[in-house]
Amino acid sequence: MAIIVETGEIVAGANSYISEADLIAYASARGYTFVGDVEVMIIQAMDYIESLNYQGWKVEKDQPLQWPRNGVNIDGYCIENDVIPQALINGLAQTAMAIDQGNSPLIDSPRKTIKEKVGEIEVQYSESSSSTVVNRKILVSLQKLLGNNYGSANTIKVGKG
Repeated sequence: MAIIVETGEIVAGANSYISEADLIAYASARGYTFVGDVEVMIIQAMDYIESLNYQGWKVEKDQPLQWPRNGVNIDGYCIENDVIPQALINGLAQTAMAIDQGNSPLIDSPRKTIKEKVGEIEVQYSESSSSTVVNRKILVSLQKLLGNNYGSANTIKVGKG
């Protein structure tokens, strides 16, 4: 499958916000070299990126990807509806790097065990233990783009009408 980059113009068949070359350059600038297939890492990272709840709404009802969007505000400034924010591209790159390292945010991780008993097997899990992976670098990259349940206090969710 070829990577087709969304530029903000609602590109037919788009399946990414970053090219393979740009992802490799982003990673390289941070001292990271991919072990796995970069194209596969992009597609898997997009599965996560596209599952998130972002500010605003899609420009067109039937566009294939979540971006471009209307009603997005970053640090008090409206983002034009034909722009793919650099924060989104960075979040996608961070997600691809995490997946390549075996830290996919889409894979459940085991819960923290606080007690184990061997005779008559007994296991107790921490009540506050999550079963999902949280990668802080991904969330930091994306926090200003996400809806209020993920974003910072400065995030404003704007609706139609």
